[in-house]
Amino acid sequence: MQPVAESNAFISLIPLLLACVGIAFAGHYLAKDKGRPVIRWTILCIIPIVNFYCLAYLVGCTNLRLEAKLDAILKAQGQTLVNL
Repeated sequence: MQPVAESNAFISLIPLLLACVGIAFAGHYLAKDKGRPVIRWTILCIIPIVNFYCLAYLVGCTNLRLEAKLDAILKAQGQTLVNL
């Protein structure tokens, strides 16, 4: 029986690393689009298992940039959400 080389252990992690990098790119663009802290969410999306939960959160969270724009429009009109 031959001993397992260390390179085989590293090679077996390559698919996991590629999947994490792909999810990190998706998290980066979602965080950027939704006005969230980009570096924080990119780092969280690199961590295995945690990244799926972070990505699901980013998909479902509100868009802070659009909310700020809507608030500015309502403020310019002299309205608040309570008056609507």
